[in-house]
Amino acid sequence: MSVARGYGLNGKSYYSNVCKPIDCNLNFTVDSANGNGLGIRSLKSNGFVEYVFMHTSATPGSVGSVVNPNPAVGYAVVKFKNNFNYYLGGFDGEAAPLASTNLTSTTQHNPYVITSLGSTTLAQWQAAGLLPGFTPTVGQAFIATATGSIGGSGTVGAPGVLSVLKLSVVGDPNQTISNSSIAANAGAMVMIQFLAPTNSSTTTLVAAAPADGTVVGMCFRFDGSSVTIDGI
Repeated sequence: MSVARGYGLNGKSYYSNVCKPIDCNLNFTVDSANGNGLGIRSLKSNGFVEYVFMHTSATPGSVGSVVNPNPAVGYAVVKFKNNFNYYLGGFDGEAAPLASTNLTSTTQHNPYVITSLGSTTLAQWQAAGLLPGFTPTVGQAFIATATGSIGGSGTVGAPGVLSVLKLSVVGDPNQTISNSSIAANAGAMVMIQFLAPTNSSTTTLVAAAPADGTVVGMCFRFDGSSVTIDGI
């Protein structure tokens, strides 16, 4: 059984021409081969999202009684725990998987991401380019200030390039944002399409799968009020 979550008041003031704007933030990692059969892993939403389904090469898994319909490559189904009155829009941001993960040296001016701390000391990380004031952790990015070995056994990775350029919604989300039974079915649904050029020599966009390991962040904006003057 799904339970709707309560949206609280955060911050001192927020001014809008919408009576009750509601933002729902989430992120997840694309993982088409994951054994969970959902096409993703590590969904985070503070419990406000019921599930995200994407294409999987494994046996489709389920969340509760709902089985992943295994969307075609390049599509995602996002199911919320709440109903809303209007879909207003949203934005997204993606982090590409690293192109390499076990480098032990750097090239000056190039970006790197720490993949293992190893025995590398704070001084050695800072000598490589880590900014002062930060404790080294896996996932930190820095620009190398020197060319050569990092020192110690720590490793870094070179950033990769995103395989998708933009996201768009499919259909009219306003037709699927008020489920008849939250307890049985959860709430609103928005379908997403990931888009990328067909090849390097054309700007024509087609549905395309983000590379496995891509971290996708999304923010959906809804109107939680039934008060409207001209449809918003």
